[in-house]
Amino acid sequence: MMGRRSFALLALLAMTGCGPAPADMRTACISSALDQPDLKNGVAVFTSADGGIGEARTGMLNLRDGNTVLAVASLTKPLVAAEVRRRIEHGMLALDKPASKLLRAFRFTPETATITVQQLLQHRAGFDRSGYDPLFASERPSCRGAAVDVLARPPELAIGGQTVYSNAGYCVLGEILLTQPSGIDPDMLMALKSPLGAAGGWRGSLRSLHSALSLSMPFADLEAEPALPDGSHYAFAWRSWPVSAEGPRWTHFGRLPGILSLALSDGRSTLLVAHFQGDPGDVDAASLAASGALWRCMSVEPPPVTSL
Repeated sequence: MMGRRSFALLALLAMTGCGPAPADMRTACISSALDQPDLKNGVAVFTSADGGIGEARTGMLNLRDGNTVLAVASLTKPLVAAEVRRRIEHGMLALDKPASKLLRAFRFTPETATITVQQLLQHRAGFDRSGYDPLFASERPSCRGAAVDVLARPPELAIGGQTVYSNAGYCVLGEILLTQPSGIDPDMLMALKSPLGAAGGWRGSLRSLHSALSLSMPFADLEAEPALPDGSHYAFAWRSWPVSAEGPRWTHFGRLPGILSLALSDGRSTLLVAHFQGDPGDVDAASLAASGALWRCMSVEPPPVTSL
């Protein structure tokens, strides 16, 4: 419904002669798509139709823009995974390396000692947060505390089996990166040392986030069997959707009290990041609705220039 409303608005404006300039059609569409139920003050930074950087926002009193410093919540994870991937490509890490060989100061059980870097990246380390998320076990979040907690006791699920999204798994990856902090981007290093750590500690502008995430394109995929029931799976933090699915090929959502963040990409050259204020009752539904509406706008192209 959001997509039809966005395109209808563009058509009406064009007919009345007061529509956006052709180069701004994508921006106008995204501005409209940012108007989502239960969310407010949306801001987006995206790859423009000409390959540059565009920006849009919604809300009459919205003072936030692409340069406003924001907490991006779980959109930290793709940045962490990109640093892990960089180290793998430089021979500093390996997907099949057990975390127990990289974190000598931590206590492991016989089960958790077998957990690999790849299983942590893909949320397949057996950590189940459905009833208890160790990241928020105390009044103040502690990513390091979450890593210590999950490694020191047997996991709830079979290691390497089903995919269950885990903050704690990325906290473990963050601790692995901190064993060799040299070369880590200063903003990432600050995030890793924050209470939310590798699970959600990155802060910065959407323009900075767009730039940082773009550095990892084209995205790398990882095999995952079995896939999630909808056919999707996680690779380097990004959720990879079947090619036949509608919407973006790669997504990641972030959530903290009062905010919702989204990253959407084709995995090759096009990326959109968005940030909202609000506490929707159904976070997953709100995230999927917003991502669908926003991604439809990414196909809006300026009309071809014709000669008279």
